[in-house]
Amino acid sequence: MLVISKFGEVARSCLPTPYTREFMDTTRFGCNGNTIKVAQGHYVNLIDPDPDTLDLVSVASALSKMCRYGGHTPQFYSVAEHSVLCVALAREDGFDDPDFLRSILMHDAAEAYTGDCVKPLKVILPDFQVVERAMEAAVAERFGVDFTFHHQGIKRYDNLMLVAESKLFWPNDSDWEGFSNVPVRTPNIQCLTPQRAELAFLTEALTLGIK
Repeated sequence: MLVISKFGEVARSCLPTPYTREFMDTTRFGCNGNTIKVAQGHYVNLIDPDPDTLDLVSVASALSKMCRYGGHTPQFYSVAEHSVLCVALAREDGFDDPDFLRSILMHDAAEAYTGDCVKPLKVILPDFQVVERAMEAAVAERFGVDFTFHHQGIKRYDNLMLVAESKLFWPNDSDWEGFSNVPVRTPNIQCLTPQRAELAFLTEALTLGIK
């Protein structure tokens, strides 16, 4: 069993011998500095991201293949589809400000580069949160969105989608922590294939003037 201490350190003393540090590969084999290669073929630095290296096609491609909830949904359901549906809910409520809608669509764009870390793990990994914030800042600069100004609105529609998703995928679960007072909406969750989710994300982005 893997034990996480209150200091966020991994206690391995209870692990079987094959999983001790001596057995694990702790080198940087397979790394190219602090960069990853993206869908468009170039590299992006995760630690010091250059906004000019970020591109919409790579974001759409990655998010369309990235399953929400660490891949544990009953059906494949992408971050890209989630983002598009967040915008759809905002439109249903009468919001048509392109700046606001662009911020909602791109609110998870950093995950195209950092990956979608499940929430319980993210909260105990402060270093990951630093990297994620740096990438979010780069996304904001590159695509001209203001996550800070629109924070509350983004959070509202992200939470509305989270509740809708949980009710659809796990209807017998009790309310998750902190969300018992969030209204239950019924967005058109289709569990799109990666190809269709990528197209939906790109279409929405271009409609909103994101390039």
